[in-house]
Amino acid sequence: WTGTSVIDRPSPNHNARSHPIRCIVLHNDASPREASTLSWCASPKSQVSYHVLIGRDGTCYRLVDDKRRAWAVGKSAWRGATDVNGISLSLAFSNRNDGVERLTAEQIEVAQAVIADWKATWAIEDVTTHKIVARPVGRKHDPESAPNFQLGEFL
Repeated sequence: WTGTSVIDRPSPNHNARSHPIRCIVLHNDASPREASTLSWCASPKSQVSYHVLIGRDGTCYRLVDDKRRAWAVGKSAWRGATDVNGISLSLAFSNRNDGVERLTAEQIEVAQAVIADWKATWAIEDVTTHKIVARPVGRKHDPESAPNFQLGEFL
């Protein structure tokens, strides 16, 4: 992620992978401030984490190493897999997820760089979203709830 500010903010909420990485799942963190999400993901009580969080200013926070299983998706399904956390890398945008707040140009640019790097490193079959993989269908709406989110920008 050349030229990107990356800050390590390790989360304790991860475990070993049992399957190879196959996809990338995009999220919105549903919080007004990155600090809130970073604090929540740093708490063992939350049992929530992402591999990376992209701040509104484009800062990239590394929470979980790619080789570990982050706890981002919950009940889910994707191409026959029911443990999507186990086969995915998770990237979250700092975004209120309120249907009003847009992704920033900086977030889009940094996410594209992270995704390109992940695609070059891992056998990524697809980039998808929390809305698409969450079960039951309709349980989640991110990151599609950001008015300017276009999945095609990240494929």
